[in-house]
Amino acid sequence: MITLRKMTEDEFRAFKKSSVADYAVDLMKGRNLSPEQALMEAEEEFDADLPDGLDTEYSFMMNVEDENENRVGWIYFKYYAREDDDQYYVFLEDLLIFESERRKGFASAAIHEMNTLARQDGCSSSVLFVWDHNPEGMSLYEKCGYKPYNRVEGGTYMVKEL
Repeated sequence: MITLRKMTEDEFRAFKKSSVADYAVDLMKGRNLSPEQALMEAEEEFDADLPDGLDTEYSFMMNVEDENENRVGWIYFKYYAREDDDQYYVFLEDLLIFESERRKGFASAAIHEMNTLARQDGCSSSVLFVWDHNPEGMSLYEKCGYKPYNRVEGGTYMVKEL
């Protein structure tokens, strides 16, 4: 139903601009930051998380494409080593399905594909963070098999064993 395709440099620049802006809004809502503080923090976190852009090790910025190779959104995920053992997990950093393409199953299909790739690459679990002001996201992730495991200010971390 969907394919994940690595972004081009031009697509990555557009993704970065949109992702930083969206994250700044989340920071304003979830942590009560001012617009200036939120934008500054969002930009700093994005640059720190992806110091080599598209070439950052263990980081995957992918377009979500439908069966006709039309871009319907994007997904960004990263592999991390767990601190308590030698296992790896995948962390869903960002997922966006374009407004006109929502409610068609693309988000859950993209998450499923991310988890399939992560499992093939040796990850044992999948983790994400959902903001309290995103009940639709919480519903989607629960539908995909994620369970809450750590409540923090502004949201909840969720996990799914692979």
